[in-house]
Amino acid sequence: MLFGKPRLTIYGLIALVGAGVLLCLFAGGEPINPSPAPPPASLSNYNLPLVAYPPVTPWTAWSARSISELRHLKTATGSPRLPTPNPWFSIDLYQGTITRQQFEQKLHNLYDPFSAFTPYLDINDSRVVVYPSPQERRIPQFVLQFAPPNQPRPPMRWFRTPAEVRTMSHPLDKPLNGLRVAIDPGHIGGPWAQMEERSTRYHGSAPVQEGDLNLITARLLKQELTDMGATVFMVRDSTEPVTPYRPGDMIEEARELLVAHSAHKQNLHALPADKLNLLFGQRLMELSEFLFYRCSEIKERGNRIRNNFVPDITITLYIDATPGSGRGRVTSGNANIFFVGGSYTKSEMNDPDMQRRCVYKMVEGGSDIEAEVAADIAGVFTQRTGLGPVKYGDSSTTRAVIPNNAFVVARNLAANREYDGPVVCTEPYFMNNKTVYQRLLAGDYAGQRTFDGKSYGSIFREYADCVAQGLVKAYAGSTVIAGATNGSASPQTK
Repeated sequence: MLFGKPRLTIYGLIALVGAGVLLCLFAGGEPINPSPAPPPASLSNYNLPLVAYPPVTPWTAWSARSISELRHLKTATGSPRLPTPNPWFSIDLYQGTITRQQFEQKLHNLYDPFSAFTPYLDINDSRVVVYPSPQERRIPQFVLQFAPPNQPRPPMRWFRTPAEVRTMSHPLDKPLNGLRVAIDPGHIGGPWAQMEERSTRYHGSAPVQEGDLNLITARLLKQELTDMGATVFMVRDSTEPVTPYRPGDMIEEARELLVAHSAHKQNLHALPADKLNLLFGQRLMELSEFLFYRCSEIKERGNRIRNNFVPDITITLYIDATPGSGRGRVTSGNANIFFVGGSYTKSEMNDPDMQRRCVYKMVEGGSDIEAEVAADIAGVFTQRTGLGPVKYGDSSTTRAVIPNNAFVVARNLAANREYDGPVVCTEPYFMNNKTVYQRLLAGDYAGQRTFDGKSYGSIFREYADCVAQGLVKAYAGSTVIAGATNGSASPQTK
């Protein structure tokens, strides 16, 4: 993930309002017109169900074709689950599936380590109530009923755990037979790379665009996983955005946000739109672009997975860099890091959408899977590349999740938060490392090439193979390690 030129105006504003809140402005649609009154129904019709809802079982959950289908199954009590406009509706499926002890352990240790969410909550042994604010406690946003102590009811998961997949039969040449994997090549690339600030060059050489590089890796990874029997869904397979929106569609929302968070908002509200556009100038364009590629694009990718695929695991592909990368600086250091969901910061927890996603992530039951899979992938990368971890640990934005394993940390990244189910974000290598940069510029190739006096295979194949073998290790119980000799560098840290 490249570090680009900081846009302090945008980042400060986003911290205030929260990315999730912004996206509620994106919903469009036709105005609702009053419908004529329905004809009187006979009394005999009142006892007939409108829809026949099948019950939720692990089998129906795993075999559901989409998350939407799963959410319309029958609850454990037998009542139909009718859709509602309430955004918390999707969490209702998880009533009674988590104990108070489990909830509080996940809350304090993983998802809310800074205790920012706690003032919004009222917890007792039977339920947790989520209020709109620490002060407003009349009408709750949501009430989650706990399972009795030591009696959690298994959540109706639509994904399998690694242990469950390992019990399935796998032909020797298909160690991932039956596994469902979504691959998300991070960023967009192509003509959008400059806007994303994910295009850079070092010492006047050719530029590299992270979105393009991630897509090369994703295609190689898809082929390798498919060959091993997995069913693979590519969230994007081109350098075009997934979202149907474009920066121009975000102008009105960006303008409203700039007005709302201005010290002079009372006076600004009286100005017409064209005057405000001139007044805000470049800030308006930058914010509309940010809303496009960072907010709308990620939300739509989550929707694409949610509505078109039911993955056991989602892998998001990125490449790391040091802060000097955006200024064209190279480094001799190199390291790997792997992110799982969690560690919501204090400013993020002020956003109701962040709160809702936090609770959803806690109850859906994917956090242990994320840690297990990330650790296995990290182990393969370590053996293959010889690189050490980026030294995050417990910081202002991250939390260590595995004792004595600095490679895997929790962080509230957009993909980890917005995509349903277990998500592992892989972010190996420093793009602005001198050797890594040369390997990236070389593109994908067969065989070996020499860089800085050492022989290396394609960095894209190395990346894809490490992820694939990490999944084999997690889901097939295999000890196969991607071990091709390619002159791996010695471990270096940031």
